[in-house]
Amino acid sequence: APPTPLCRPGPQAPPAASLLSKIMSRAKGSALGSSPAAPKPALPMATKNHPDPVVHNPALERFRGMKFPHSAEMMNIFHKKFGLHCFRTNQLEAINAALLGEDCFILMPTGGGKSLCYQLPACVSAGVTIVISPLRSLIIDQVQKLKTLDIAATYLTGDRTDADASKIYMQLSKKDPVIKLLYVTPEKVCASSRLMSALENLYDRKLLARFVIDEAHCVSQWGHDFRQDYKRLNMLRRKFRSVPMMALTATANPRVQKDILNQLEMLKPQVFTMSFNRHNLKYDVLPKKPKKVAMDCLEWIKKYHPHDSGIIYCLSRHECDTTAAILQKEGLAALAYHAGLTDSNRDLVQQKWVNQEGCQVICATIAFGMGIDKPDVRYVIHASLPKSIEGYYQESGRAGRDGEMSHCLLFYSYSDVTRLRRLILMEKDGNSHTRQTHFNNLYSMVHYCENVVECRRVQLLAYFGETNFNPTFCKDHPEVICDNCSRKKDYKSRDVTEDVKSIVRFVREHCAQAGRINGSRNPGSGRYTLNMMVDIFLGSTSAKIQSGIFGKGAAYSRHNAERLFRKLVLDKILDEDLYITANDQAVAYVILGERAQAVLDGSLQVEFHETESASAIRRQRASMAKMSQREEMVKQCLSELTDTCKTLGKVFDVHYFNIFSTSTLKKIAETLSSDVEVLLQIDGVTEDKLEKYGAEIIKVMDKYSECSIPEDAACPGGDTATGSTGSLGSDGEAEDAGTTSSYFGNNTNQRRKRKRAPTSRDSKRKRTGGGGSQQFHPRGGFSRYRRTKKLPSSKAPASAGASSVSCSVGGTQGAAGKLAMMALPKPKSRSFLQPSYSI
Repeated sequence: APPTPLCRPGPQAPPAASLLSKIMSRAKGSALGSSPAAPKPALPMATKNHPDPVVHNPALERFRGMKFPHSAEMMNIFHKKFGLHCFRTNQLEAINAALLGEDCFILMPTGGGKSLCYQLPACVSAGVTIVISPLRSLIIDQVQKLKTLDIAATYLTGDRTDADASKIYMQLSKKDPVIKLLYVTPEKVCASSRLMSALENLYDRKLLARFVIDEAHCVSQWGHDFRQDYKRLNMLRRKFRSVPMMALTATANPRVQKDILNQLEMLKPQVFTMSFNRHNLKYDVLPKKPKKVAMDCLEWIKKYHPHDSGIIYCLSRHECDTTAAILQKEGLAALAYHAGLTDSNRDLVQQKWVNQEGCQVICATIAFGMGIDKPDVRYVIHASLPKSIEGYYQESGRAGRDGEMSHCLLFYSYSDVTRLRRLILMEKDGNSHTRQTHFNNLYSMVHYCENVVECRRVQLLAYFGETNFNPTFCKDHPEVICDNCSRKKDYKSRDVTEDVKSIVRFVREHCAQAGRINGSRNPGSGRYTLNMMVDIFLGSTSAKIQSGIFGKGAAYSRHNAERLFRKLVLDKILDEDLYITANDQAVAYVILGERAQAVLDGSLQVEFHETESASAIRRQRASMAKMSQREEMVKQCLSELTDTCKTLGKVFDVHYFNIFSTSTLKKIAETLSSDVEVLLQIDGVTEDKLEKYGAEIIKVMDKYSECSIPEDAACPGGDTATGSTGSLGSDGEAEDAGTTSSYFGNNTNQRRKRKRAPTSRDSKRKRTGGGGSQQFHPRGGFSRYRRTKKLPSSKAPASAGASSVSCSVGGTQGAAGKLAMMALPKPKSRSFLQPSYSI
C-alpha cells in the first residue's frame, strides 16, 4: 500500500503551514532557500517534525491507512480533483469509515476540514450523496465551490424554478446519474413528496450512497440553534434503513452530541471528535470606552489590517448604523447589516462584503454570519459583550476559516452587562428558568473577560469540557499568543477576605435587599450601584456616604477596586438588582449574594489578582518586525494574485476565493515562481484549475519570477554569474493527465510547453557540481529563478487546441492595467466550465 500522506495539525499542533513557514523563515532568514524564487518543499506540513499530539482511539484503528479496495481511487481523486496532498486530523479515518458503509458522527472545529469527509466519499462511491444543510446561502456556496473543482453537484431549495427542478429530477431518474452530491434543506426533505419519491427510486436501484446531516447541532433542542425540521430527519433512517448516515457539527458539548445520535437514530456510529481549539486565531480582550469604541476599532483596523475583510459585531441596529457611519466618515469602506434592512439591501451588503467590492468591514448584529463561508475574514471585533461563551466561540470563529492567522478582538466594559441583563428581562417568551440560564451564560462571558491571568484558549476550551488542553500552546506559538499569555507581568494572588467581610457587612446594613422590578422599596434603605460602592470604598470625595467602609480601600487603584467588586458579583458574594426607572433606563443596585454569609462565617476565602490599570494594558502594543525585500515582494505578489482572482470571479460568476483559497494564493506567492510543476505541488492547485485560470495566474507570477532581487541580499553564497541559483526542488512530480493545456501552448518562448509525464515519479533534477547549480526542468524550462525577456505587455499566452480564442481583452493591458483575459469567454461557451448536466 502507498504511504499515507498524513499531515495533521492536531488539536494542539502548530497553527498552519503558512504560519509555520513564516516562523521558520524568520528563524533561518534567507538560509531557508538559496534562491529568492525557491519554492517550499513539496509537502510543507508533512516535512515538519512535530509530534502528533492526537491520542488515537483504538476503536478507530481499523479505519487507518491505505489498505482498502477504495484507497487507490480515493487518493487519485484526492490529488487530482481536490488538489490536496495530505489529510488533517481524523479526515482519513472518517472517509475510510464512510466508504466502508459505517454511520459516522464527526465533530471538528470550523476550518478543520469537515466537508472533505463527505465530499471525497461522494466522488468515490457509486450513486448520489444527499447533503442536508440548514441555509440556502451555505448550500449555494458549497455547490459553487464543487463546480470550480468540476465535481457534479447541484441543489434543490424552495426558490428553484419548476424547470430547474425538473431537469434535476430527470437527471436523478437516469440509469447512471451524473450528479454526485445533491444539497437540500431540511424543510425540503420534510415537505416535498416529489423529492421523497425520487429518493425512493434511487434507493430501489441501490444508487442512494449516503445521507449527510450538516450543522447537526440543529437537531438537538439543547443545541444553540435548534430547528424543528431537523428533528424530523429521523424518518430518513426509518424509510431508508440500509443507507449510511453521517452527521457533522463544529459546536456540540457532550449532552448535545448524545441527543443528536439519539434523535437521528444512529445506533452504532463511528465517532470522530477533536479539539475545539482554533489554532490560527489570536484572542484579545481590550478595555472599552463606550463613546469611543468605533474610533478604537478604526485605529486598530488601520494599524493591523488596513486592507483586509472583517466583521464588527454590535449589540443593536442603532449601533451598527452609527459605527458604520463613523468608519465611513474616516475613509474605511464599512456598511451596516441588520434585521432593519430590506431583504434586497441585506443581500446587496452581503455580496459587496463577500466579494470585497466597496465593503471592507461589515457592522452587524449577531444574526449575521450563519451560512457565510467567507474564508478570508482576518478579524472579528466584538464592540459589545456577547451573550454567551457559545455565541462568542461561534461568532469569533467566523475569522480565519482558511487556516491563516486571524484576530478575535473583544472590547469589554462592565456597563454592557446591565444592558444585556435588561434585554434578557424584556424577553417576552422567557420563563424564570430560561432567564436564569441566560444570566448564567452571560456571567460565564463576564468571567472570561475579567480573568486576566489564565490563557484565553484554556478558558474557552474548559467551557466546552476540554480540560486536558496544553496550557503552553500560546507561548509555544507566539504568532497567535493571546493577550493574557503575552503579558510580561506575573500577577500575584493575595487574600482579601477581611476587606470583603467589611464590604458584605456594609451592604447588609446600608443597602436595600432584592425588591421587585419597578416595585416599591424600603425608603430608608440606600440604593448604591457598583460605581457608587467603589467611590465609598476608595474614599472618594464624591462618595454618597462617608462612613463604614469609606476609605478602607485607599491602597487599591481605582482599576483594581472596580475589578474586586465585579469579582464579588461573579462569585455570588454580592448581587445586582435591576431596576427600571420611570424614563425606561436600567439601573443595577448592589444587594447581598447567596454566598455572602459563607464569607462572614469564615468558610469562604477570597483570593484576588491585582493587575495594572486599563490604560497600561492599552499601551501594550506588539512591535512589527521589519520586512525583508523578499517578503515585500511576496506581499505585493499576493495582492496582485488576489485582484486577478477577483476579476476571474466576475468573469466566471463565482466567488473569488472559490477560484483559489487565500492559503493557496499565499503559497503561490511565496514561491515567486511561474513554473507549472512548482505550482502543482501546492495544496489547492489542480491541473483542471490551471486549465481554466492558469494563464492569468502565471502572467502575474512571470512578472515576479523575472524580477531580480539583489543576490547579496536575497541569496547569500549563491553563484550570481549563472543567473540561476540552487533551489529546494520538489522531491516528486505531480502526475500529468497527459493532455496538453490549450492555455500553455504556443507560448512565444516555448519555455513551458507541457509534455506527458515520465512514468517514474522520482525526481528528475540534474545537479551540477560547485556553487552554480543551474537546474534544468524536465518539462522544458530552467529552474524557478530565471531572467528571461518579458513578454510584450499587450500579448497574453495564445491559446491553442480545441478552444481557439483570442487572448487579449483590448490589446492595451499594459497601458490600461487591465487583465489580459482569455477572451473573457461567457462560461457557457467553454465545455469544461460546468458539468454537462448543469442548469
